Amino acid sequence: MMKQWAILAIAGSLNLTAWADEASLQQQQTPVWFTGSLIAPTGTAIPYGDFEIEPYIYYTVNTGVYDQHWNAQSFSNFYSFSSVLEGTFGLTPWMDVFIFPTLFWNRTENQGSVGFGDLPFGFDFQLYSDEASWFPGIKLSIAENFPTGKYQHLNPSKLGTDAIGYGTFGTSFGLVLYHEYQLSGIHYITLTCSAQYTLNTPVKVHGFNTYGGGYGTRGTIKPGNLLEGIISFEVNFTKNWAFALDTVYVHQCNTSFSGHRGVDRFGNPAIMGSPSSEQLSFAPAIEYNFSESLGLIVGTWLSAAGRNSTQFRSAVGAFYYYY
Repeated sequence: MMKQWAILAIAGSLNLTAWADEASLQQQQTPVWFTGSLIAPTGTAIPYGDFEIEPYIYYTVNTGVYDQHWNAQSFSNFYSFSSVLEGTFGLTPWMDVFIFPTLFWNRTENQGSVGFGDLPFGFDFQLYSDEASWFPGIKLSIAENFPTGKYQHLNPSKLGTDAIGYGTFGTSFGLVLYHEYQLSGIHYITLTCSAQYTLNTPVKVHGFNTYGGGYGTRGTIKPGNLLEGIISFEVNFTKNWAFALDTVYVHQCNTSFSGHRGVDRFGNPAIMGSPSSEQLSFAPAIEYNFSESLGLIVGTWLSAAGRNSTQFRSAVGAFYYYY
């Protein structure tokens, strides 16, 4: 009898161990739900046959500028409401294509304008990915900015609200490192590090334009190339709720002009071109994920410091859908 009880006890212990192992395995196999942070690019390429749609809404107030000594100087608030539809579609198991059309509504001092902005279009290439490894996945992005937004022949009475594009074909090369790490149980953290360098082509400008100008302005502007670096993370509190934070650094080289400057609306020589600039900003956000393929994220994007750049604050929201 004792032998039978011993056998039953051992069998029960083995069954409990098996159940525990199965529960642990199911927990490990439970998909992680994240929308992605507000600003950083998506960490991985979308595989063949899948697509990701993420409409964004930005409400931005430019409150001033940072001078060359990193001091903030205030000016009349410039309000901008923009809607971006981010669409990404998988072409192969390791490559996708994306397009980001944007609509702007700008307003300041009782003047306003509405229009479509420039159109980014590009491809992502998954160079490396191994979820079982501690080493992050590596994604390469190549994109082209098509100058579909208005950037010249502006109406001076609109006070710059009709300057919606940049007029340049900007070619961008980006590298993204991304990985998910398990903290404990269902709690995970994602880490994203990205760097992007954009080469801007020269732009023919006439009259009032995005870069300044005035009456009689005509010539060629050479927008400075741009370097952007982003470090971000997401951490989930529950299966549905998560917190995200982006740290964004942008450096732009000086913008030069050749040609006839013209005069501004006050009769002074028009300002064209600008020195190099830098900007540091942060974007904290809260996510609610309904499922692995459906989520909502809302937060704010704030400039923290800068040199020859804009001081701003934004409210940002996005709806994430993956199929």
